[in-house]
Amino acid sequence: MSPLARLGALACLAVLGCGARRAEGPVEPAPVAALTSPAASASAPVVKAPAPPLPAAELTVLVAGDLLPHRPHLVAPERVVTGLAPLAPLFQGADATVANFEAATGDPAHAPRLTYVVGPEWLAAIKKSGVTAVTGANNHACDAGHVGLTETLRATAAADLPMAGVDDKDPFRPRVVAEKEGRKVCVVAWTTIVNSETSCNKDHRLARAGFNKAGYHKVKTAVARSKRDCDATIAVMHGGEEYVPQLKAMTEMGKYAAEAGADAVVIHHPHIVSPMFVHATKDARKVPVYASVGNLLSNQGESYKPPMFPVLRENRRLVCVNGWTRLGMIARLVVRFDAGEKKPALTFGYHLLWTDNEHAEDKKVEAPRIATRLLDPERDRAVIARLRDDERGPVAVFDDAAWIKPGGP
Repeated sequence: MSPLARLGALACLAVLGCGARRAEGPVEPAPVAALTSPAASASAPVVKAPAPPLPAAELTVLVAGDLLPHRPHLVAPERVVTGLAPLAPLFQGADATVANFEAATGDPAHAPRLTYVVGPEWLAAIKKSGVTAVTGANNHACDAGHVGLTETLRATAAADLPMAGVDDKDPFRPRVVAEKEGRKVCVVAWTTIVNSETSCNKDHRLARAGFNKAGYHKVKTAVARSKRDCDATIAVMHGGEEYVPQLKAMTEMGKYAAEAGADAVVIHHPHIVSPMFVHATKDARKVPVYASVGNLLSNQGESYKPPMFPVLRENRRLVCVNGWTRLGMIARLVVRFDAGEKKPALTFGYHLLWTDNEHAEDKKVEAPRIATRLLDPERDRAVIARLRDDERGPVAVFDDAAWIKPGGP
């Protein structure tokens, strides 16, 4: 045997035991791990175990109307707390309560006439009252200009109060308002109108959508993104005309939002309620559209002089109008998920509200008590009868089976 052949034989015996293995039988294969380099192991695909199915969940979300800091009686933060105190049990029974902050943040002492400006403490008071999220896209959002928007963002952050419709980067982004068992309910919000004629009405931080192709595209894009990132979507819109039934342009945009995928649509601005209706979408969903939920807390209606038309504005500083502005609505949305299912099932209805205003009975009271409570068909027979006398008003809300009366769920 040549030296080279002898060297190869020795190597075989030393490393693999070639001769011994041949004598004893077949060679057992080495474990895969022993033959795989560390680099090869690192590059191997990792197969993730499927996520366990999500358990069943039920979330209740309330969506209310306008919070209006009328001067002088509602500008103090403590008036918000006392004004919403009768609704505390209702709010506490929900997973989230959303209302419209129809104001700007700044110094109310220097606010021009017919503007709504409050200090940052007002938003903290809203949170203390049991409201868990707000929408900020409305016609009064720019009442204090660009600075007012900045201060509103700061105040909501400080109060840990999520706000939809105003955002430093993208005001159309969905905001999570309720979450349970891995399921998220989100709100997207926008306004169709802004009072300010300054550059603030074009501020990129305010969600605006007009009744044109570009506006409708914003709505479709916002709802589509919320459907992608959230498990249920509530679209909240601000617009219409004050003190009259909701305009067709607004309800048509509401239907469009429903077709885009919104599970519910809530609209405010007119300061009076309009009946809710159900829109049947092309994908066979039943989407409630709350055409106008009216006011949540305001100093409107203290004069209480039906009929609805003409609107009485005897003192615009206090915005005294007819009694319909004292009737409000809260959308009640119960979103249910079956175990392992992502598609929600929705049960909906509404609560009717009544704002007690001491000035309606006695104008001599310097600081009238103003508080909003649930409208009770027994206790408030006289109120309802008086409103029913005005057939031009939204009397249909009293006869709709969707009205959840006190003592109900």
